[in-house]
Amino acid sequence: MRRKIRTFDDVLNALGGVKAVAELTEVTSSAVCKWRSRDGGRFPARTHPRIKAALAGKRQSAPQHLWDFDPPRRYEARAKRVT
Repeated sequence: MRRKIRTFDDVLNALGGVKAVAELTEVTSSAVCKWRSRDGGRFPARTHPRIKAALAGKRQSAPQHLWDFDPPRRYEARAKRVT
């Protein structure tokens, strides 16, 4: 029986670790580690299609809350100044 994926680390483990996720998402291993330490571990929204597909290939999925779909804060501040 497969373990349910609920956390950032569960995704990493399911896909083979930090290095494997870094290669999958075309970033450095240190970038993946930074994602883990930020906001309790959330992937950037742009990684969603690749990670979702890789998990699907293993007949697994991860909850949406593990991705940061919120607009970057620097753009929110700029939008408030413009309006």
